[in-house]
Amino acid sequence: MSEQQDTIPGAVVRITEVVGSSPDSFSAAVRNAVKAASQTVRGIRGVEVIGSNADVDENGDLSLYKVHCKIAFVVER
Repeated sequence: MSEQQDTIPGAVVRITEVVGSSPDSFSAAVRNAVKAASQTVRGIRGVEVIGSNADVDENGDLSLYKVHCKIAFVVER
């Protein structure tokens, strides 16, 4: 994620970790994580998925997709 800092000269970027989930897909879980973070954090510049896992129901089907993400945002001055 260091590339995002280079796109704004002199910017300071902060990283926070979140876990997102979705019953639909890993991709939807990432979108949910970013959308939830954007409700309280301004200036989000990127997301990095650092881990993923899923719950399995009694029928052997995936029932909940989860992603552990780092979210990068510009520190306002």
